[in-house]
Amino acid sequence: MALVFIHTAGCAERPLENAFKGEYSTAKNNKVINEYCKSCHIHKNFDPESHVQSVRSDYKRTYFRNAKECRACHYLEKDWVTNSYNRKTRSPLHANRGAFRDFERTGLREMKNGASGKEE
Repeated sequence: MALVFIHTAGCAERPLENAFKGEYSTAKNNKVINEYCKSCHIHKNFDPESHVQSVRSDYKRTYFRNAKECRACHYLEKDWVTNSYNRKTRSPLHANRGAFRDFERTGLREMKNGASGKEE
């Protein structure tokens, strides 16, 4: 019985994880991520439109300046011990120094290929 529960728990949909992986359309990825951010008391008045516009200019690297998704700069790390997420940011300081070059290459390829094949 316990094995069945563990197996089915692993099959449960994880919209937040999927959004950060880019499994949905750009609009849905951003919607899911923004709802998650707004669920926090610190970010309850968060305005994603103004945030993106104000932050883009802090980045000098092409990928980050042209990013249309929250997941370009933000990501999650799963803490398996506490079964929680740690929110992380690819800061302009580190990005401008080239700390995320491999990530940028992958992201630029995704941008070039578009979001075709992504679920709505």
